[in-house]
Amino acid sequence: MDDTPEIDTEEAELDPFAGLEDLPTSDTTHTRDDLFRSAKRGFVRIRKDFVQREAKPRPSVLAELVTGRKELALDLLLTVHALQPVLPGSPLPIRTWARLLGQDVSERSVRSAMAALEQMGLLKVGGRRGTPEFVLKRENGDGEAWNPEPVDDPAARGKGFFTIPFAYWTAGTIDELSLPGKAMLLVILRDTQDPKGKLTFVMANERAQEFYGFSERTAERGYLELRKAGLLKERTVLVPSARHPLGRREEYHRALASPYSTAHREALRKAAKAARDANTLAVARSRA
Repeated sequence: MDDTPEIDTEEAELDPFAGLEDLPTSDTTHTRDDLFRSAKRGFVRIRKDFVQREAKPRPSVLAELVTGRKELALDLLLTVHALQPVLPGSPLPIRTWARLLGQDVSERSVRSAMAALEQMGLLKVGGRRGTPEFVLKRENGDGEAWNPEPVDDPAARGKGFFTIPFAYWTAGTIDELSLPGKAMLLVILRDTQDPKGKLTFVMANERAQEFYGFSERTAERGYLELRKAGLLKERTVLVPSARHPLGRREEYHRALASPYSTAHREALRKAAKAARDANTLAVARSRA
């Protein structure tokens, strides 16, 4: 006699697709979060002479982008550098680049930015039209091929490079600031990189053209934007001045607030080094 219990197949059959529904489309915020999480480092390293050339009179790349009002080209260039850990061998569609760079950015404007950077000798564009592949050249505009440098190179830290935290993208700073604000953010990041060096940025606004290649007005507007965004710390001190009627003049010291402060960037560097060291140790143990 068969003792197998009878089964109501209609009740026992489970719908494997129950509860499955379409999820929201990836927007700018989600796209940035996902891609920059994949890049892992938490920051991107940029050569200091991108902001200010040591050899004059040729203006820096940043000055050319600012005076040429090429804001999207600046955004694209920094973003390509930041995503170098995940781009090679896995290029992004042009539509994804547009979404990544901002909610209202069009594919056409991304192509224009690509062309501007290629004309300036900052990258070469290959691949298919709908899925461009970028070959970077050095961001200082010298035409040499770009090569990744060690994140914790003691000879370079605070000297040849400065860092931009990924919060620039993931926290929406890239959207909140316009070109003057971005220019002054990069200038102050450059000049306050080394925790053992200068921790404040000091410059008379009328020297902006001489030092960085853009106008006093651009510097003033940049400070205003950083102030409104809550990213700028400021303090005025009186210093001796032989030419001043009162014998002292005001000197303006500026620094960036977290996550762009010198201390926060140094913490990111140390965290990246610790993660890299742990990974190296794990690989060595697995081969032992």
